[in-house]
Amino acid sequence: MFKRLNAAILLAVVVGALGASTTAYSDNRVSYISLPVKTEHAQWALAGKLSYPLEHHNGAAVLIVHGSGGVDSRGDYHSRALNEQGFVTLEIDMWAARGWLGNHFGRPRGVPETLPDAFAALKFLSTLDGVDPQRIGIMGFSWGGVVTMLSRSKAYLAALSNGNSFAAHVAFYPVCWGYNKIPGYELVDVATSPLLILTGEADDYDTPTSCIEWRGGLKPEDQTTVDIVVYPQAAHGFNTSAAPITVTDPFSHQGKGGKVVITSDPAARELSKTAQLDSFLPN
Repeated sequence: MFKRLNAAILLAVVVGALGASTTAYSDNRVSYISLPVKTEHAQWALAGKLSYPLEHHNGAAVLIVHGSGGVDSRGDYHSRALNEQGFVTLEIDMWAARGWLGNHFGRPRGVPETLPDAFAALKFLSTLDGVDPQRIGIMGFSWGGVVTMLSRSKAYLAALSNGNSFAAHVAFYPVCWGYNKIPGYELVDVATSPLLILTGEADDYDTPTSCIEWRGGLKPEDQTTVDIVVYPQAAHGFNTSAAPITVTDPFSHQGKGGKVVITSDPAARELSKTAQLDSFLPN
């Protein structure tokens, strides 16, 4: 399936599963696209930024899913690194599709409402010229990290995927305490596609062991598909380049609610962007 190497490097799982080029290229075509999304009760147009290496692309793609604040510096930061190694990337904007712009922003009732966006984007990428449908990964930050986690749920795959699935998953600080405790966030019966969780020791949503404890509740064979990295002293949003902010969220502090510090950690940010993709080769 892929060669397991150092889990401390961002996208080791994605690159290993999808098959990375070992040579960097930076000449990309960037397009802004609109994708149709349809559910049983509604339909909408999903905006997205598609970055396609014009030469030497490796046939793989990665979907990038933003956090609750919308598209920001994190997606571009990781997209550039992937594009330089020949990956097609697509970062979707789930908020614009729902009319939440600027001061009019508001969350959906829960992350599961945005899962159709991810699977619609997967369907689009699978039909894109030069992209192997079996080599499409997903990565996301916070809210997008939860999307990434739930996209491995066999229940959601059966309901939403139309037979398509992601080959690999990288979830940044995906609020691990809530799985199997909040209705709609059940994650016991999961796909075998590899998952890498990257989180911080000082994340105000979780404890340093929350993700490890969630993994421990999986079947033994499913635990082997999950790698977890906890960056020392890193807070929620460690890979942002924005100024630090503090927000209040009822889901923070293991569901007790309270303030969340979102701030960059240069060391964790750099580690999460690997510059050594030539180390992650397919079998």
